[in-house]
Order: sequence, then structure tokens, then C-alpha cells
Amino acid sequence: MPDYLRPHLMTLPIHRAMIRSVEARLFAELAPDLPEPIIDIGSGDGTFVQIALPGKQIVGIDPRVSDTREAAQRQVYAGLCVADGAALPFGDATFASAISNCVLEHVVPLDQTLREIARVVQPGGLFVASVVGDRFPRELLGTWLLNRLGLNGNWYGAWFNRIAYHYNTLSRAEWSARFGQAGFTVEVCRPYISDAALKLFDISHYYGAPSLITRALTGRWLLAPPFTPNLLWEPILRRIYEAPAPDDGACYFFVLRRRYD
Repeated sequence: MPDYLRPHLMTLPIHRAMIRSVEARLFAELAPDLPEPIIDIGSGDGTFVQIALPGKQIVGIDPRVSDTREAAQRQVYAGLCVADGAALPFGDATFASAISNCVLEHVVPLDQTLREIARVVQPGGLFVASVVGDRFPRELLGTWLLNRLGLNGNWYGAWFNRIAYHYNTLSRAEWSARFGQAGFTVEVCRPYISDAALKLFDISHYYGAPSLITRALTGRWLLAPPFTPNLLWEPILRRIYEAPAPDDGACYFFVLRRRYD
């Protein structure tokens, strides 16, 4: 299997590289034979598909014009569309499968969007999605530290969810129920990102904050990727990247099957 950690370290700030590399490996392990054409719900700037799913016939949709323009420049999508997931501009059963990587936690309205995805996916088709779970705000380093000091750490988790635009941080059972109501059957649900890894993810946000300035000024997260200090983190991140699935985690990776009506 290709190594997905190093390419992400050469492209993204630490916190993004940590989680995106694990997600890319999960896509490769659990959904290597996605039937095409594929719709990518929340295609963003195209970085993930460029690294994780090159050569696939994928149509991306995203509501952000700037990200969609960047994705077009990467030339990894068969087509791109600026659209809202709650009103997809495609006919019924247009796609053989669908993907969505860490997008649905940001989506409002969630249920309408899930129904739209079910509508455009062929009966029997796959929908592969990674989502943020309910453990995320509770197991952040900031939450843990405040609780250890005898303070109420819940505000930190709520604040982090707010600045990350996390509107849906649901339990495994709640995510499964919402997918089921939309017309999907859960075939696989794998937790990922352990509590310890999440604490490193939290603190690495602050370490990587200068990359926001780099991104704003140059359009890139890293100024000189071959010389990035990200590589100093590789031994630590590789342990997270190669770790077996935890019993429960901050995020969930779902493989779903569109039910026949």
C-alpha cells in the first residue's frame, strides 16, 4: 500500500496531515474498489483526492468557490460543481458511489443532505464517509487539562467545535441512525484517532497556526515543502498513522450501502 503520511506532511500543516493521512489509509484499506462514477460531497481544494484517490472518475461538489477553483487547478476531478449538498444538481441514481471525507459534521441541514446523497447514488451503491464523533470535544487536550485543574472543560470543547464549524458531533449509534433514516445500511464502522492522538491533534493546531498566514499570502500551507519542519514530527505521527483501530475514537469511518427501495 502507498505511504499516505509523507505526502500529507509535505503538503499540509501538522494537524491536518495527521488526520488526513489516517483517513487516506482507511479509504485505501476499506474502499479500494469503489465503482465509478463517484460523487465527492465536499470536495474542498482537491488535496485529499489528489493524494488518496488518484485516477478515479470523481465529480466534486462544494459550496465554496475559492476551494473549487483550487481543486480545478489540481486537475484530479472529472468534473466540479459549486453546489449545496442539500440540493444536488444531478438526477436520481447518477452515481455508482459517493465519498465524503470529514465534511458531514459541518453540514446544515444534515438529514436533507443525506437524503440527497441517497437520491443520486444508485441502489446498491456505496457511500464511504468519515465523520467527527461525540468524543471529539470531550477528549481534547484543552478539555482534559481544565478538568484536571478542577474547572469545567466543557466550554473548551464547545469553543473548539464552534471555531471548527462542527455542527454535528454525533455518537456512533446516532450517526448510524441518521444514515439509516436516509436510506443507507451500515456495512463497516471503524473508529479512528485515539484519545491520546486527539490530544496531540489539539496542541498541534497552535503549533501550525502560522501556516494560516502562509496560506493567506501564498495560497499554500507550506512555503518550502522539501525543507518543512513537519518531517521532524514524522516518527511520532507514523505511530499514530500505523496504529490499529481504537475501541472507540474521536472520529468514525463508515462504509454504507444504498438500500434498494
